[in-house]
Amino acid sequence: MKNVRRVFLIGALTLLVLASCGDDDSTPWPRTLQGTWDLVGYTDHGASGVTTGTCIFLDNGTFSIVGTVTFPGEPTDTLEVYGTYEVNANIVTLTTTEGSGDWSMAFSGDKVVLTRLGVDPATVMTLKRRT
Repeated sequence: MKNVRRVFLIGALTLLVLASCGDDDSTPWPRTLQGTWDLVGYTDHGASGVTTGTCIFLDNGTFSIVGTVTFPGEPTDTLEVYGTYEVNANIVTLTTTEGSGDWSMAFSGDKVVLTRLGVDPATVMTLKRRT
């Protein structure tokens, strides 16, 4: 179960990290994923994990996530995810060697919340723009 969860987590994080635009007009900077982000929150099927890490989205459509996630009662997992992303309106498609998935993006202030489409309960990743 842990290996399945880890593979899903890595795939989910990869997909979430690739988001690059949203609909919140309160965001003062250009709403794009391009740049460097801190991974500040991750919920997998309703279970919240303690996260640390850096997400980098390059203008060439590639991304990387390096960090850790710890779910209650489980050991810390190392995250090292690389792939490509494509944005269409407020949906980002993240692709890794594990596959691809669509995530909705919602920007607010210096954060973006990515929510995996088609997963219930939702898988959610929160990123904070690094200044």
